[in-house]
Amino acid sequence: MKKFFAVGMMLLLPLMLVGCGRSDFNLKNYMSEITTVYFQGQGQGVNASLSVGQREIDYKVDGKHGPTCDFSLIEIKFDNVREEEVLQVEIIINGQSQNFSLELNPVNHVYMGDLGYAVKGDDSIVIVVDGQRIELTNITGDFVVNADEALEMARIALIDQIAACYNEGRFCGEGYLKLLHEEGGSFSQLFWSFRLVCEQGVKYDVVINAQTGELVGVNL
Repeated sequence: MKKFFAVGMMLLLPLMLVGCGRSDFNLKNYMSEITTVYFQGQGQGVNASLSVGQREIDYKVDGKHGPTCDFSLIEIKFDNVREEEVLQVEIIINGQSQNFSLELNPVNHVYMGDLGYAVKGDDSIVIVVDGQRIELTNITGDFVVNADEALEMARIALIDQIAACYNEGRFCGEGYLKLLHEEGGSFSQLFWSFRLVCEQGVKYDVVINAQTGELVGVNL
């Protein structure tokens, strides 16, 4: 039976990984998705964010880690639910403009789209939606816990579970690390959400408050 230990808040979006007692184990070698840089911005009745990192090319949550590629995932959420399946926006990066289509995720009513490459942390990024200019700010440097530190916290929290993912001396698992914000769409609280998936189908989760460093929950 699974046990869940928590001290915190419900999260808006679903998702990530840790390490074994072996001295040669490096969790980053088995990440099928990892966010390392995070931009955010707000307009009237709308929140926008951009997550930058790497993800598995053949994206399958199957406990097997494969080759990865860069991504820059744009997410836009309106205070009021909208029905259109595709949202047209303008994205201006370092003064260069392009039109871009975001698709609606009907589960959480968030419009999403991947630029297909990794923007830089010091890039100037503006999203124009419904005539509003939303300037995005890289807030990663304000976190008490960065991506590498979140992975280390998760490794320690799941050290026994990581060891159990080994089979005949081979680590049979993959990790996912994303940034989520608290339910309701506010940017007041951001969380690192880590999931470890073993080939046997077992999943373990760790949630960490990125802005306070608090270990919020461990799902075993």
